[in-house]
Amino acid sequence: MSQDNTPPRDGSPREQGEDAVDPNAPGQEPPAAPWAPPSGLQPDPAPEMDPDFVPNPGEQPDPAAPPTDGQQPSYPSAYPGQQPNGSEEWQPEQHGDPVKRQRLVIGGIVVGVLVLIGVVIWVLLNLLGTRPEAATPSPSATATPGPLPRDAEAKDFQVGDCFADFDPNAAKARAVACDTEHSAQLGAVFTYAGDESFPGTNALRDKGREVCRTVKLNKAADNYVLLQQNVYPSTTSWDRGDRRVDCFIVVDSGNTIKEDLLEK
Repeated sequence: MSQDNTPPRDGSPREQGEDAVDPNAPGQEPPAAPWAPPSGLQPDPAPEMDPDFVPNPGEQPDPAAPPTDGQQPSYPSAYPGQQPNGSEEWQPEQHGDPVKRQRLVIGGIVVGVLVLIGVVIWVLLNLLGTRPEAATPSPSATATPGPLPRDAEAKDFQVGDCFADFDPNAAKARAVACDTEHSAQLGAVFTYAGDESFPGTNALRDKGREVCRTVKLNKAADNYVLLQQNVYPSTTSWDRGDRRVDCFIVVDSGNTIKEDLLEK
């Protein structure tokens, strides 16, 4: 059995309890060579480090305690398979091309404006299309053609006709030549639309006065004391289709007019 002369490790009891021996001192034998295992045997490898080994646990900081002044907090490193990004700031994810989005927005606005314009035009066309046409006074016309004198129905009276013994309440009147004796001459006519409802007696009376203001007389009218006579439909005649409002120029002295009184 050989003697173990291997030098002790630092801090071993032999170093602390025994004096060191100088190998070069006189009378001292040289130290024996380190023991080697028999031929063919390999020394045991160094034991592996325990992964859970913590040196000096009492000196390690408590991970649950807040960091003290001058101590920087430690953060976990990247997870396995993840590359640390340092201090790189978070960037929002880009969704599509901003130029394309801008074009889509502008296109939507243009389409909306066109639709709005179309709706406005459609409403205006409907309003104009359903607006009833205003009736206008009949233009000046020549007297009723045919042999005179003769009896004429009220619906056949023409502007400029002259009448002898005129009765505004009669359904017929005797038409005569205007250069013969007569008591009335038709000066103007207004006709309501066929689909209009009865406007009322007062409205018809006002319309008759309005129609008479359109009559233009010539200088011969200055030779007579003239009156205006309005003739308009009753509720009964309106239901039968009468829509005329007539303005006659009359005298109350009988058949004393012997000329045409209307301006040509």
